[in-house]
Amino acid sequence: MGIETPGISTRWRLQGPNPWPSEEKLPGFKEALYHDALAELSYRFVHLLEEAFGIPVGTFDVFFGVSSPSDYSSASRLDSPGENGFLCPQHRVKIAKCHVANSDNDGQGLGPHKYSSGWLTFLYQVGSARGLEVLDKSGSWIPADLFAGTFVVNFGNAFEAVTEGAVRATIHRVQAPTQEDRYSIPFFMGLPVDLKVSKIRSFIPEAVRSMRTKENRRSSDEAAVSIFLDPRWDILGESAIRKWIRSHPDIRLKWYGSETFEYYTQ
Repeated sequence: MGIETPGISTRWRLQGPNPWPSEEKLPGFKEALYHDALAELSYRFVHLLEEAFGIPVGTFDVFFGVSSPSDYSSASRLDSPGENGFLCPQHRVKIAKCHVANSDNDGQGLGPHKYSSGWLTFLYQVGSARGLEVLDKSGSWIPADLFAGTFVVNFGNAFEAVTEGAVRATIHRVQAPTQEDRYSIPFFMGLPVDLKVSKIRSFIPEAVRSMRTKENRRSSDEAAVSIFLDPRWDILGESAIRKWIRSHPDIRLKWYGSETFEYYTQ
């Protein structure tokens, strides 16, 4: 379960209401942001993945507390478990800006990474500034070209773990633009913080898990999958909080304290 804080598990700090800017300071922002629309799109996309894998369509709906892609309202409650017994997932939207390369940032955009405990990410690239690159299986970086009206979809480590490497988490980076600042709006498809990776894996047929090739078996085991084999991080919320604490040690030590910090970084 991890270190407990007074009356609440550490991982529950990941769950909470959206911190919307005030209507006075940013009129129309909440109405314009497409959080709910992307949630519905993400459910439909998962149905396509189920179909591609030969899994009955709707298999994963139980984790999101929805019976259809249009049933988002029932998946938006954060205060009590749904019929599936889990708290509903908290999806997130982020508005990101990557500055033009100059002497201050020395061309640094965003280094190679993948979403440590994530499921799927839908990324909308705004404007014409390029920079997003994806690592292919040969180890080469390829640009994610801009196509109007489209999203780039990335897989996270949780998806890699539950398929035992049949689906690889997307390693990507952002090169600092040279002509104009780059903007992007990623939507992070969430899963319940109390859901276990082993529980999701039990829904994945052996036929899917056996798709893992010999070519990616070693790297997959050493990267995403091995983390979730440790029972301490089987719960998605635990693996997520571990990632945040390890990624930003100074900040997390300040806000979580030494005992919690040491537990998640050992």
